[in-house]
Parts: sequence; structure tokens; C-alpha cells
Amino acid sequence: MIFYVNDKKYNLSDNDMKKKFLSSGLESYVYKFDNRVFKLYKKICLKYRLDEKGVKYLSKIPTKRILLPKEIIYDENHEFFGYTMKHIRHDDKEEISNLKKEKLLKELFFIKKDLLLLKENNVFIDDLCDNNFVFNNGIYFIDPGSYEINKTKSKEYIEIINREKMNNFIINYILFSNYKIKLNEIKKINKYFPLNEYIYEVLKKDIKQKELVKDYANRVYKNL
Repeated sequence: MIFYVNDKKYNLSDNDMKKKFLSSGLESYVYKFDNRVFKLYKKICLKYRLDEKGVKYLSKIPTKRILLPKEIIYDENHEFFGYTMKHIRHDDKEEISNLKKEKLLKELFFIKKDLLLLKENNVFIDDLCDNNFVFNNGIYFIDPGSYEINKTKSKEYIEIINREKMNNFIINYILFSNYKIKLNEIKKINKYFPLNEYIYEVLKKDIKQKELVKDYANRVYKNL
């Protein structure tokens, strides 16, 4: 396979590509080259995905935890073929439940700042799920393929939508990942974590000094 990144030519055999292979999704085949992930687009994709213009735009936004594309990949015909991203090693997500207050708040603060930065750049986030985040001494979102750049919507509206999506993600996959949230508990949780506030702000006022994530989740869940 032949492709280009920053005018550097890659010419790899099928066997070499197999050694670099990490995974695949609806949008692309994913490979690891040193400390970078290469997302090579599939010829057919039945869902929205970033185009070349979108990749260029997002690559200029300096987020810390919501990872964005870095470089454009072109195929052997010099046509848009995908993008690179920073590679984050996957540690055990179970470690999140043992995070101390200071570390959890630090991560949620970084995430809040990223969301505010994306709002200012007219970017909607999407596709937040268990497969699209990793933990490695920090909480990282690794799949921006469905993010949308929309300059027709107000920044206030973008902030509301992004905050609600992120709040729901943090509730389900960070705070209460060990619980099966029932339908009748969702309204109670939303009252505890108002969607018009960032969860960082709620926890900053509510989590106790020596509580781990699992201790805090247990206390809140018992009071629902």
C-alpha cells in the first residue's frame, strides 16, 4: 500500500500493514505508526465522516483530552485518504473508579476547557461511547470522525448540545460505569446533575475530600 503524510511516502507490503493494524470501524481501518494512529478511510462509508476540509480545520484546535486529527493522509493518487492522531496507550478503565478527588476534578476541568474551545470553533462533538474513550493517567476521547463543524448554529446552542452529550457520557461511563442505570433513575440523576451545568462544577462543590470516584458514585446512587 502506498500513501503520503506530510509529503513523506509510505510504501508498505500487506504483511507490514498487518503488523501495524489496530482495529477497524465503519469509517476507517486503524493502524499504529510509532506514537501516531493512522486512520485510513474505507472506500464506502454509510455514515457521516470528516472530509479533508474538516480535518484541516480541526487540526488547528489545541485540545488536551478531546483528541483531534493532526495530519492529512493522501493515497497513491494524492487524494484524501484519512488522517493521523496522537496514539494513547489503553490502560485498564477500571482504574478510573479509584481516582482521587483531585485527579478526577483535574480531568473534568480539562474536558470542560476542551468543550469551551470547541464551542468557540463551532464544533459539535458526537459518538461518545465506551469504545471511543481510553484511560491512560487521564481520560481521552479518541474518535472525532463524526464531529461536525457548523457555523450556522449559535455558539450558545453548540455549548448546550455538547455539554449535554458529555454530561451523559460522564454519568454513564465515568461515575456510574459499575451500575446499571434504570429508566426510572435517569430523571433523578438529571436532577442531581443538571444538564445546564458542567459536571466539573457540580463535583467541585459536592465531592468530599477523601472520596474516590467509586465512593462518590456509591454515595450518590444510594441517595437517588
